[in-house]
Amino acid sequence: MKEMKKKFFLRTWFLVTSATIFVFLVIISGICIWFYGSVFRVSRSQVMQELSSKKSLCETLNTCSILPGDILIRKYMTQRIQYIDKPLNIFFTHAAFYLGDGKLFEVFGPEKNSNDDIQILELSKSDWLNSDITNFMIIRPKKYSETLETIKKTLTYIANDSNYRFGLPFLGPQRVTCADVIFDQLNKNGVVHVQDIPRIVTPDYLFWLAIHSPNDFEIVGFHVQ
Repeated sequence: MKEMKKKFFLRTWFLVTSATIFVFLVIISGICIWFYGSVFRVSRSQVMQELSSKKSLCETLNTCSILPGDILIRKYMTQRIQYIDKPLNIFFTHAAFYLGDGKLFEVFGPEKNSNDDIQILELSKSDWLNSDITNFMIIRPKKYSETLETIKKTLTYIANDSNYRFGLPFLGPQRVTCADVIFDQLNKNGVVHVQDIPRIVTPDYLFWLAIHSPNDFEIVGFHVQ
């Protein structure tokens, strides 16, 4: 009798545990599928096709004329971000905002200090000028007017406030990504007017926006291979 009860208990425990694990895996799979589908992405072939009829004014960032308010995007894998960007299958992996006077606003940039992942740094000392960066684009919004100074001040505030950290925006109001924080400022200040905004804004979306909104953006220079 005791042996039968023991077998019944073990069988019940096994079934309940298996069912719990199965439900957990289904939930996790659903979250992963939702997250992957929320990320805006373009492929290399799409990028090449979109740029095929356009001419760049410069071939490297060193030779490009960069003005305050310009948006820089690139494809460049570093040791820290490859575990995030590779699974997402996006083409452009990073974005930054040029503040002027040689200074760059960047989220999740230089990786020397993971506790300071939103920074203002010198463009000349950044890895944006590394010789192995061969895929980049410089985007210039056309409709800043008086809002550029407001955007620069807001981004500077975000960089100096330790409460702001790298993270997906739906994790909290003070979690930002490199592309989302730039787009958010453009949208809030009327530089662009977009209704159908992706759940997760990526550098690929900034590229797509610049290509498909010629009245709002100028493509200053690019190099893609």
